[in-house]
Amino acid sequence: MSAKREGSDKGPMVGLTWAGVVATMVLPVLLPGGYWLGPLWLALLGVFAALRRLWPSQHQPRDFGDRGWGLAIVLLLVALGLVIMAGVHDDLLKVAPRVLAIGAVLLAMVALHTWLPSISAFWGGVALGGMLTGAWSLWQRLELGVSRASGHDPLHAILFGNISLLTGMFCLAGVAWAISRPRRPVWLLVLLAGAIGGVMASVLSGTRGGWIAMPLILLVFHRGFISRLSGGQKVSLWLAVAVLMAGLYLVPQTGVQQRISQAVDEVTHYLEGEATDTVSVSTRFEMWRGTGRLILEAPLLGHGAETYHSRMVAMAELGELAETVASHRHAHNDLLDAWVKYGLPGLVLLLALYVLPLWLFRSGLSHSDPGHRALAVSGLLLPVAFIDFGLTYSFMAYAVGVMLYGVWLVVIWTFYRHAPVRSSSRTRDREKTPSDVETAVPSLGLNG
Repeated sequence: MSAKREGSDKGPMVGLTWAGVVATMVLPVLLPGGYWLGPLWLALLGVFAALRRLWPSQHQPRDFGDRGWGLAIVLLLVALGLVIMAGVHDDLLKVAPRVLAIGAVLLAMVALHTWLPSISAFWGGVALGGMLTGAWSLWQRLELGVSRASGHDPLHAILFGNISLLTGMFCLAGVAWAISRPRRPVWLLVLLAGAIGGVMASVLSGTRGGWIAMPLILLVFHRGFISRLSGGQKVSLWLAVAVLMAGLYLVPQTGVQQRISQAVDEVTHYLEGEATDTVSVSTRFEMWRGTGRLILEAPLLGHGAETYHSRMVAMAELGELAETVASHRHAHNDLLDAWVKYGLPGLVLLLALYVLPLWLFRSGLSHSDPGHRALAVSGLLLPVAFIDFGLTYSFMAYAVGVMLYGVWLVVIWTFYRHAPVRSSSRTRDREKTPSDVETAVPSLGLNG
C-alpha cells in the first residue's frame, strides 16, 4: 500500500515516530522504566516539531482540530490542577513525575501530528507487546518458579497483569482492522497471538481486579463489532467467550480459581469480623473505611499525600484500623485516592480524564469501516479498563498509570482522527478521513 493509503507521511522523521509508537506499545512492562522510553522519545521529537512550526516549511503539520485541542486542554488542566493542589499541601515533589508524564504526552501529540507514521506502527506494536509480555510471564512461571508474574519495579503483579490484559484487549480490537488488510492472514495471526499473550500474562500475574472489567469490556466489543453479526454468529461467539472464561477458572494451573476463592473467603470473614490467613481484600476494606473518614473531614481541599499517610498510620496505631493499612501510601482506589489527597478538584480532574475518551471516540462505534471502529473501540477500552483497575488499586497514583493512559490516548486519537478509513459500499470503496466521518455519522450528542 502507498503511504497515502496508509495515512502516513514519508521521510526519516516519520521512521523515528514509527519507532517511538512501537516502543510506546511494546516496552512498558518489559524493561525497567520502559513506560518512559517510547513517550520520551516521541516527546523529544515533539520539541523538534514545535520548533519547526516557528518557520515556514513545505511540510504542513496536521491541525489538532476542535476535539484534539479539547484533549490537549484537558491534559493541561490536569497537570495544572495537580501542581496547584500539591502546592497547597506542599506535595510538589510527589506529583512531579506525573506532571512530567503529562508534559511528555503533550509533546508526543505534537510529534505525531507533524510526522504521522503508518497505522501498522500501532497495531504491530500492540501485537508484539502482547506476545513478548505473554512469553516473559510464562518464562517467569516455568523457569523462575514465581507464584505471580510481574514486571520491573514499580510494575508489581497488579500493575503488570492489568496493563497486559489491556494490551491483549487492544489486540482483539485490532482483529477487525486486520480483516480489511491485504495481508490479512499474517495480521490476524500476530494480533491473535498478541491477544493470547496479553491475557496469559494477566492470568499468570494472579491479578483479580482487572477481570471485573470484563462485562464492560465485552459491552464495548458488542457495540463496536458483535452487534453487526448475524444471530447465529453472535450465539457462537458468546458461547466461545463463556467456554474460555470457564476454562480459565476451572484449569488449576491458571491459579484463577484459587485467587477467587481466597477473595470470597476474605470478604466472608471480614464481614463476620473473623481473621483470615490472607489480608489482601480485608486490607482494602480497611483502607477505604479510613479514607472515607478522612474525606469527610476535608472534602473540598483534601489532606495531601503525606498527611493522608500519616493519618492512616495513626489510626492503625490506635487500633481504629487494621495494622496492615500502615504500609500502604495510597487508598487502593483511584477516585478515593484523588479525593482524599487533593480534594474535590482532584476528583473532578480524574473524572474528566475518564470521560474524555467517551467524548472523543463514541461516535466511531457506528462507522461502517472496521478499521475505524477498531480504533474507536480501543479508545473506549482505555477508560473502561482504567476505571475498573482503579476500583481496587490506585493506578493514577503512579507515573506509569498517568503516562500510559495519556500516551495511549494520544496515539489512538491521532490515528483515529487522521488515518484514512474506507467506507464500505456494495459498489465501490472510497476513503474518508475521520474528521469527515464525524460530520456524517450520528454523534449521539457527543460531538464537540
